[in-house]
Amino acid sequence: MSTNRTRTRRLVLKQRDWAAAEAFAERHGWHEQPTEDSGTGRKSRIWPVGDETHFQVTRDRDSDEFSCFFHGADRVWLGQLLGEAEHDLDTWSLAELREAPFEETNPRRLAQSLFRLGLGAPPVHSREFMPPLAHGLANEQPIVRAAAARTTAYMEWPELFPIVKVMAESDADERVRAEAEKIVYVYRRSGLGNA
Repeated sequence: MSTNRTRTRRLVLKQRDWAAAEAFAERHGWHEQPTEDSGTGRKSRIWPVGDETHFQVTRDRDSDEFSCFFHGADRVWLGQLLGEAEHDLDTWSLAELREAPFEETNPRRLAQSLFRLGLGAPPVHSREFMPPLAHGLANEQPIVRAAAARTTAYMEWPELFPIVKVMAESDADERVRAEAEKIVYVYRRSGLGNA
């Protein structure tokens, strides 16, 4: 039996609470596994689906967004489970995630759309997600640039580390530099950023 575990992409829930995910797990007869706060600013709830597969729902403290995903060893089954969750739950589609940052003009709503973009991005680098991220990184509002920097931590793509490092060193706003410095630290601690 393979121990090479992976996770699906995260589905970002439009309903910002636990109810829909709980109901989805209940319909499948999955029973929640007790979890402890990881100290990462995320609160997670986990339902075992099989011996090596779990359904996880996470509330991100910074963005107050809820996302869910599956992790396990059987990629085919994970894909089937994700498709079923995407069908049954009210989630932001990939197209909505990519388009929202271009449609928002209010800085706070734009920042929120960037958080959703990062949470819903695939686990590996995807060119399709770069234009909306770049739109946020280049925004004139510091709150939006800081959100874009934080978004790169949700994406966890090593390709984004150099961008955040430059922001930490040279953004015009001190708060943006501070946020980017935190993300640089996260990248380095996780091994995704070079020394």
